[in-house]
Order: sequence, then structure tokens, then C-alpha cells
Amino acid sequence: MAGDDIDLILRHVSRKLPHAVARALLDCEGPIEPLEWVDTQVTSRQRRLDRALLVKAAEGKRLLHVEWARTMTRDVSWRMFEYNTLTALALGDEARARRGTNPDERPPRIESVLVLLAGRDEPWPEQGVYRTSPDDRPFSGVSFRVEPVYQRTVAELVRRATEQGSPFWLIFAPLTRDVDADKLAQVMEILRAQCSASELEELCAAMSVLAETNDRVKGLGDVVASVGSGRLVMQNWIFREGRKEGRKEGRKEGRLQGRLETLAHQFERRLGRPLTTPERQTLADRLAKLGAIRVGDVVLDRSPDELARWLAPRNEG
Repeated sequence: MAGDDIDLILRHVSRKLPHAVARALLDCEGPIEPLEWVDTQVTSRQRRLDRALLVKAAEGKRLLHVEWARTMTRDVSWRMFEYNTLTALALGDEARARRGTNPDERPPRIESVLVLLAGRDEPWPEQGVYRTSPDDRPFSGVSFRVEPVYQRTVAELVRRATEQGSPFWLIFAPLTRDVDADKLAQVMEILRAQCSASELEELCAAMSVLAETNDRVKGLGDVVASVGSGRLVMQNWIFREGRKEGRKEGRKEGRLQGRLETLAHQFERRLGRPLTTPERQTLADRLAKLGAIRVGDVVLDRSPDELARWLAPRNEG
């Protein structure tokens, strides 16, 4: 299971369920009101920043920045630092641009969280850091909270979900250290009782993907699928069909073509008709420019009418 595949489904379910994400991952007391996912860009680096949720809490507005990592590789801390810093720069630019209308406006503070999906048995510290100052000087850099969900038990995640009023924790149940088919079935019953039909579908889609990454316990995906519907197949396109096509081709060009065919199929299913030749060319151009993750967000998040406009030739929106 590729890291991009996991990132895609977790970003998708996060955007669909912002309240659940905010209640689960934001470390503050009192009511929390998600406002919007920030989608800005650092022009100098040509980097789009779309992993931060603007939230209104009792302490004021803040940005919740979440990263998912399969394991704690050497570059994870740097990635946390880079995204946190680039986001701060972009927010500062936007605040200065609006200073004429609101001179007292200050950029919101950023809270970064790393969710670890697998790794070592030894417990992780609650806080991770990327240090830019010398060791013999006061700390400068970025700190972030570490949530190693794979080290939790099913009961721990259920307790967190209950205490924080957020079912988001339960999507990680297939990764927990004591999970088995019976315990996961109990989690699915909790979700069925507490979630709306649309919420349940989004959570099941994420859980089915994460269940595939658990090499220790087989059959967990079947437990999740027994609660979900056929819509899971569409939401899992990139990590099933796209991954299969990519392996078959075995080269960068082949992987791109495999994902193009998979994406084209999903667009056609959503539109209820075949793509025209110009639309297919537009899709190929945007796949090369934006990447499979962002194009995958489009096919999952937009209505058929919006998809048709997005595919229209010379449409740069």
C-alpha cells in the first residue's frame, strides 16, 4: 500500500468530516467550531497548502495541521517543520495584504499533529521536534504532537471517541495492537449506532483502506465491507485499480497511464457517459500537472455538473 494512497483517503475523509477531525485532534478545551480548510499557496515555492483546518476555539482561531505517516522516517520531522513554516509564511502574506481593511488582524497560530500508522514497539514521546537552533542554545524550530495510533488498543480508541465526541478515532481501529475480527465488528456496530449513513460511508471507506495495511491480522477488510456499501469501491479506486495498474506497467509512464485509465473510468461513472476526446486530454494534462491525489479529490468531492465543467477544454478553474 503506497503512502500516497493512504494520504488520499485520509485527506478525503478529513475534508468530509471536519467536525470529527477537529474534536479528535485539536488539543484545547471548550467548544470547537471548524470554519474551513485552508487552501492557499506559497508562490515562491509553488506549493499548495491544503492540509490545515481553520478552527474557532475558546482561545481564538487556530490552524490544525495534520500529517499522516506510515512510519517515522528520517524526513518526517523535516516535513512537519517545512509545512508548518510555509503555512505561517502564507498566512503572514495574506494578513499583510488585508492589513488596510483590518490593521489589527494577526495570523492564527498553528497546531501540528503527526498521526503515525505503524512503526516501532517502543513508545513515542508525546511531542516531536525539528530543531533549527544549536543544541546548546534555547530551542528554536517547530514542535508537533505525536499520535501513534497503531500502539493504542481498540478500547483506548473507543474511549477517546466517546470522551471527545468524535468517531474519527475509530477509523484507526484496524491498526491497533490488539485488533481482531470480533473487536473490529464491535467497533463497526458502535459506528453504525452513532453515525449518519453518509458519515458511516466515509469512515468505512477509510477503514477498509487501513485494514489492508495490517499484515498481522487477515480478514479485517471483510469486516468493514460488511457494514459499508458498493460506494467503497469507488472511493478506493486509487489503492486498488490504480495500484494494480501501476505494478503491471512497472515504469513511471506506465503508472501514469494506469492511473489515467482508472481516473477516466471513475469520471465516466460519475458523469454517466464516456469522456470525449478533449475531456480525456484535459484529464491527462491535469493529472500530469496536479498529481493523482488532487485529481482524486476532484472526482470524489465534486458533483457531476462540476466535473463536466472541470474537464471542459481551456477551463483553468
